[in-house]
Order: sequence, then C-alpha cells, then structure tokens
Amino acid sequence: MKKLLILIVFPVSTLIFSYAFAQTTEHIHKPHPHKHKQYAKVKNPVPMTEESIAKGKRLYEKHCVSCHGESGRGSEKTDLTDELWIHGDTDGEIFHVITDGTKGPAPMKGFKKELTKEMRWHLVNYIKSLKKTEENGE
Repeated sequence: MKKLLILIVFPVSTLIFSYAFAQTTEHIHKPHPHKHKQYAKVKNPVPMTEESIAKGKRLYEKHCVSCHGESGRGSEKTDLTDELWIHGDTDGEIFHVITDGTKGPAPMKGFKKELTKEMRWHLVNYIKSLKKTEENGE
C-alpha cells in the first residue's frame, strides 16, 4: 500500500511543482525580439476608429504614461514607437502584454484585473496609432 501511495504522490507532486514553476517563468528571458505565436493569431474585435483611439488614449494617460511617456517613446526598453517590440507587434501580442504583463529586465504589470477586455483592446488601438504616427514622422 505504501508503494502504491508513493507511486501516486510523487508523480502528482512533481507535476504540480513543474506547473507552478512554468507559470512563474513563462515570460522570463533575455530581451530579444520574438513572437508569441498563440497570441499573434488573436484578432482585435474593436475596430481602430478615432473613437477607439481616443478611448485608448484616455486609458493610456491614466495607466501607461508614467513608464512609456506622453508620446510613447518612454526609454529604450519601454519605447512603443520604435521597431523593437520584444514580445511581438501584432494586436494579439500587444493585448497579451497589456493583460498579463512581462517579467525580466523591463517588467510591466498586467492590467487584467483593472481593465476590461474592451478597454485593453482600445489601448491596443491607441498604441498601434502611436507607431503609425511615428512612422509618418508626425
């Protein structure tokens, strides 16, 4: 009976530990541009309209400006207008970062509990508009 108990408890506890460890290290890596393929496929359900961008801007000013700056240029690690997007530049990847945050050298807290999904999608639209503005030299 003891052997059976050990054969069950050990693998289960190993799985639980492995799962917990994987959850805490998911976003820890050396900074380098990469894609999160599972999120890259996610489509933005909120059309990029002037109204959505304006809503996103208000949210950005309240929650993001302290790290990313008024223009979105932030610092080298927090610039939203340059070509270097560490965690991908698709709508779904940006939404994922806003939702879950990141760890590592330039950590960012996630906003899943503070902002609704729709609010986070408006933020995506605003952030994408910053990049377009920078590309147009505005």
